[in-house]
Amino acid sequence: MSYNFRANFYSELLRTTLESCRRSNEKHIKNTTNSANNLVEEHLVKLITTRLPLTDQKLISKFVNARLRGLNAARQGNLMAAECAFIEARIPLQLNKFSLEGSLLYESLLEQSQSYLDYRRGDFDKARNRIFKAIANDVVLEEKYGYEILFLHRIHLAHNLVRIDAQRKCFQGALELACQILSYLEGVSELLPIPGIWGYELVARQSPELVAVMFAEITSEVAIILAGQNRQLARHLFAVSFAYFHLETDDYRHCHPQAYFWLLIKQAFLNNDFATFLGRASNFLAFGRADTPVLWYATLIDLITLCDEFALPDSELVRREVASSMVTWEKLPQKFSSLLCNCANAAAV
Repeated sequence: MSYNFRANFYSELLRTTLESCRRSNEKHIKNTTNSANNLVEEHLVKLITTRLPLTDQKLISKFVNARLRGLNAARQGNLMAAECAFIEARIPLQLNKFSLEGSLLYESLLEQSQSYLDYRRGDFDKARNRIFKAIANDVVLEEKYGYEILFLHRIHLAHNLVRIDAQRKCFQGALELACQILSYLEGVSELLPIPGIWGYELVARQSPELVAVMFAEITSEVAIILAGQNRQLARHLFAVSFAYFHLETDDYRHCHPQAYFWLLIKQAFLNNDFATFLGRASNFLAFGRADTPVLWYATLIDLITLCDEFALPDSELVRREVASSMVTWEKLPQKFSSLLCNCANAAAV
């Protein structure tokens, strides 16, 4: 393909993709305030009021705010306040007045929350240990007390392990675990390298909506990890991680078709199959941010990268439109914001 023919070919595809982006930019993000973890906790609140002894319920009611204060303080970067709140939240365990069932449940949620404080402090080993403690409690609660909903909590805790590995720059380990979780949720594999009983029948018992939310959240984590990476490294990480999860081109039988379709888009981009990438990206962007805004933004970042590489005539137009639109975007990860801001600055020069 001659240079001029290739440039014209990609320019036409780029204009189509840009038009898709324009049409979808005004579409609202679907209400995604309830993450999979929040939905699981809502189910647990109902179980607490029907299953646990009144003494347990009173203790949980008295100290639950301390746990939530600690988590919120850690999210806001107020680590000293978070530590004080978690010390308070641990008091009911020290009182030793819980039933065994109540103690296991309360400690699981507390260890999960407090692991985030360790994560923010950069103490990744301690954060991982807390996650595995929470998983161990969940396994007992599932097997001995019939808390089936905690199966999804274990998946969420595995997702947290992905985040911890990514933060300490163990990208291959993070992506391999993420891919194993996605493969498991899809029914491609039957096991996860995490303690406890697995088997796809456990997934089949869950609400399809909750499984779809988890699939989308973990796919979004893959997008965040790969964004901004050197293309050669990203290609290697993707190929190694998805070696046992053969991506099919159909998009109708998956637990979250849009998130799955994004994986095909990323695969085409990393394999330098830019015609396929632009065709798929156009369809994906036209659909709008919906309940996968992170994946929509990640697709735009790759689109701008492609523009830079080919120096296409419409590249500057893409940059300027992104620069003017991004100030209104919601749920934009900080890492993506930095990458897109660089694009905006380049457009302004």
